[in-house]
Formats: sequence, structure tokens, C-alpha cells
Amino acid sequence: SLYISYIGFNCNSLLFSKKDVRLAFNYAIDRHKIADYTIQGDGSAADYGIVPYNETFKKDGYDFSALKAYKLDVAKAKAYLKKAGYPEGKGFPKLTLEINNGGGDKNILVATVIQKMLKENLNIDVDINAMPLTEHIERVASGKVDFFALSWVADYPAPETFLTLFYGKHLPISSTENSYINKFRFKNSRFDSLFLASYTISDKNERYKLLSQAEQIVLNEAPFIPIFYQENFELKIILHIQESSHKPK
Repeated sequence: SLYISYIGFNCNSLLFSKKDVRLAFNYAIDRHKIADYTIQGDGSAADYGIVPYNETFKKDGYDFSALKAYKLDVAKAKAYLKKAGYPEGKGFPKLTLEINNGGGDKNILVATVIQKMLKENLNIDVDINAMPLTEHIERVASGKVDFFALSWVADYPAPETFLTLFYGKHLPISSTENSYINKFRFKNSRFDSLFLASYTISDKNERYKLLSQAEQIVLNEAPFIPIFYQENFELKIILHIQESSHKPK
């Protein structure tokens, strides 16, 4: 299904305004371990970006193969953290990852694994704060939360319904106002230019190529951590009714 679970950064915060910190976190997460063991195959590792891999999108021109996303690379993660001024995690403040307390056990299980990976790979301590969904969304949108878990489901089957989450025009004029769509408070003029230009192109193939270029800019800047794409399973039961050869008396 067109659904992604991700961890977001408040890019206006003092800590996560540093791109090297955001990149360090991305390379410290083993998405395949989360997909295969934590959620036990109830989704696939987010190996691309915010736009879930989709054969129709690919056929229509979305260039998934050209996207340079994140894979587990502890050495690279540590190098980025050192570049940010926190060698081996020294001096890095304790974090709180805020999550939605719904969704059964899945949300807390995924958060706990991410907590463990950041500690083992970057020596960063993370607390987990579980909140009711409505309150969680309000707190994130208000900018009161710097590190948060959320998900997004497509409003309609097209890449732009995911990429709109990073569009700078969705940011409020004042930093004290709520930002409900662009919760990362991310702004990049080149991304905005490509995203806006895509709406002027009628040819879907060309438009999707432009949007995949826009996504690469997001991946380069790392305002979020893609975790997994949801998969839905359908069970079909086929009943075969065989007519009896015995006639009733």
C-alpha cells in the first residue's frame, strides 16, 4: 500500500538544524532488521525515500533506480556524527523520541529497536515518550517536538502526495504557528522549484522524472529517517463445491 512509517526531525531545532547529525542517524539505522524481525515482514524496508517503491510509478517515469538513499553504514554514521562535533557520541544531549501510543505493540517495538540502534551505533541515549495520536500530532505540528515518529498514507496514487510534506510553501509565516503538512519545517529552494515546476508539466513521464530529482534533494538533506513501507496481505479462500453423484431416494 502507499504508506510509509518514518522518523522526523525538527530542522529548526538547534540540534537537528545540523545536516551531519541527521545523516548520522540515517546511516545508523538497520531498516531491514526492523522490517524482517521487528515487524516480522508486515512491511518492507524503506530503501528508497519518502515515496514507496511502486511498479506503476516506475513505469510512468519515477526513477527509483537513480535515488541514492540510506543503507546501514555504522562507520559512515560515526564519521558524520564526528563531523557534527560529537565524536563517539561525546557531548550529544539525551533525546526523547515521541511516538503515537496506538497501533498495538508495533509503534513501541519499532521505537525500542531504533533506541537500541542509536545507542549501539552512535552512543546516543534516547528516551521514548508515547502520546495519544491527536495530542502527538498537535505537539509535532507546533514545533514542540524535535524527534518524532509518524506515518503517511497517500491521498491519491501519485508521488507528489508524499513529496508535498517537504514543500516550503506549506510552512507558516511565523515559526510559532503550527505546521501541519511540513512537520519537519524543512525548506530548500531547489526542491521547491522542482516540485512547483512538476505541476506545469502535462506529460506524466517527464513530471515523474522531475519529482524523483526533487526527492533526491530531500535525501541529500535528510530531514527524516525512512523506516518501512507498509504491506497489506489479502487472503483469498476459494471454495470448490463438488456435486454429489448420489441421487436422493
